[in-house]
Amino acid sequence: MTKFKLILLGLVISFSSVNYADKPFSADQSFGGEVPVNGDPVTLKEAIGSIEEAEGEFIKIRGQITEVCQAKGCWMILVDGDTYARITFEDYGFFVPTETSMQRTVIFGQLSQRTLSGQQAEHFAQDAGSQSKIKLEGEIREYSILARGVQLENRS
Repeated sequence: MTKFKLILLGLVISFSSVNYADKPFSADQSFGGEVPVNGDPVTLKEAIGSIEEAEGEFIKIRGQITEVCQAKGCWMILVDGDTYARITFEDYGFFVPTETSMQRTVIFGQLSQRTLSGQQAEHFAQDAGSQSKIKLEGEIREYSILARGVQLENRS
């Protein structure tokens, strides 16, 4: 079992390190509200770099999903290299399919930083099931995106 986990972790790292910046994005599925056509999406690292200027604003952020809540698709993890953000959905008004992981995405949402209590971290770890690559114990500071709209690209 440990060998399997190491192989799986290696695959996730190799997939998440693929540079999609030069590849065009084609939205095959949309969830929630509209993602504006105007304006190019920024990477998660670019968004984090300007988090103070964009505070409270909705922006388009691109990246790859690596984890999704396995209970009902009520959150997902967006990665950009070794940086991640947890995406939740505005007004708990929509969810994504639980098999959404490893897909490219564009999120229209508000980026913030928050501290999860030990209880919240434990809850998220349970929702992720055995697929989680993020260690969640005790209080955790993490980036968060409150998504108004999500566009996914199929894996094909």
